[in-house]
Amino acid sequence: EEAKPDDVATEIYGWISAALETMVQYGYPYPTEFYNPVPGYPFRVACENMLLEKTALGSLRAAAQVYYNYTGQAGLCFDWLSSSFAKNTLTKPRAFLRSRYQTENSPHDWVGIAWNYQCCTEVYQPMPTNGITDLELPYQPNKTEYFETCRERWDGVVPRPDWEEMTFMSNNIQAGSNIFLTSGQLDPWRAAGIQSLPQNANPKSIVVRIIENGAHHLDLRSSHPLDPPSVTNVRLEELESFKRWIREWRDAYPSPSASEQIGAKHGLRAKEVA
Repeated sequence: EEAKPDDVATEIYGWISAALETMVQYGYPYPTEFYNPVPGYPFRVACENMLLEKTALGSLRAAAQVYYNYTGQAGLCFDWLSSSFAKNTLTKPRAFLRSRYQTENSPHDWVGIAWNYQCCTEVYQPMPTNGITDLELPYQPNKTEYFETCRERWDGVVPRPDWEEMTFMSNNIQAGSNIFLTSGQLDPWRAAGIQSLPQNANPKSIVVRIIENGAHHLDLRSSHPLDPPSVTNVRLEELESFKRWIREWRDAYPSPSASEQIGAKHGLRAKEVA
C-alpha cells in the first residue's frame, strides 16, 4: 500500500521529535553514544545552533543535525527512512506513529522491543501534548486503539494501567522505608516520578532529591570529571544513607559475632566426636 503524504509528514515529525526528546532525556554533561554520538548537553548545543538559523525549517534541521549527524555520520543528506521506524509503520497508515508508543521495531532493536512490551504491560503512561507547554504537536492518546494494538502485537497482552501505582505504592510510599528517590531536573520522565516528600513520610527513611542539571539516572552512572556538583553531592548522600540504614538494621537485628559462630561450630564438632 502506497504511503500517504500525511503519514510521511507524521513520520518525519516523529523522527525530529524523537531526536529532541532523546537529547533532553540523555542530556549528560559529557559526550555519549547511546543511540547516536552526541556532545555534552546536546539539547543546549541544538538550541544554540537553532538560533543561528534564519528560518524555522533551518532551525529544525540544525537541531536534528546535532542528534543524527554530530560526527558527520549522516553525510550530506539525512536518511531519515532508515533512521526511524518509518520503514515499518508506513505500511500501516495511522498506526502508532509516535515514537514513544511505537509497536513496530527493527528485528534487531532488542531494547525497543523490550520497552514496547513493557509499555503494553506494566508501564502504561499515555502522555498527551498540547503544543503550548511542550514542544510537541497537540496529541491525545486513544486508549481503545492503544489496547487493541497491544493485543495484536503481543498475542492478547493487555496493559495494566494501575500496575505501577499498586506495586510501588505511588504517593502512598510513606508507608515504606529506606528508599532514596532521585530525578534529574532535565529528565522528561521526572514528570512521572515522586518529586517531593510524601505526607507523613520520615525524611530520614524516605529521601527525595531532584538533581539540578541532571539527566536520566545520572546519579547511577559512573563518575565523570564533567559531572555537576549536584550529582556528586547526591551520590555522597546516597552512600551515607545506605550505610546508616545498614547500621540501623544491624542494631535492630544483631547477629552472632564471628567468634561466637566459630566457637559454636567447634562445640558442635566436639559433641559429634564424643
